[in-house]
Amino acid sequence: MIRTGLVVVMLGLLLGCSPEYNWRDVSVGDGAVKATFPDKPVTEMRKLNFSGHDVEFSLTATTVKGATFAVGYAPLPTAIRDNEKARNAMGEQVIQSFYKNLGVAPPPNLPPFGTQFVVRGESPRGEIELQAMVRLTSFALIEGVVTAKAEAFPEEQGAEFLRSITVAR
Repeated sequence: MIRTGLVVVMLGLLLGCSPEYNWRDVSVGDGAVKATFPDKPVTEMRKLNFSGHDVEFSLTATTVKGATFAVGYAPLPTAIRDNEKARNAMGEQVIQSFYKNLGVAPPPNLPPFGTQFVVRGESPRGEIELQAMVRLTSFALIEGVVTAKAEAFPEEQGAEFLRSITVAR
């Protein structure tokens, strides 16, 4: 099962630096996705299980001024790729996990794939704001995430980052 808890943990690990914004274009997922990051990102990979299928999940992220900017990429196994219901279930589970990991009940109508949404909730660091977008293509699940303490969320930079995420192939 893809757990966005992995994202929260990995984001927490990246909180060490506070460089100024230094925007750069980066390819993610072997060139399948492009994003403009505010500093040089690092990529972590992990194998996850979703409905009995192994999924390779990569998270490319950087932290600037206490805010983490990340792109998650998971190429879909053939069995999920060929099954629209399974693809949608996977995407919905990822969206729900963003809410649940911050202690917030997911809304009855989840945000549609490809649209930006905001979640405010609690973490060990205090009140957190998370802005995210989950895209589901015929070949991959792609998530863009910006998270920071609610009172210091970089609205302009977060919006710029999420807008920059494009499917390259």
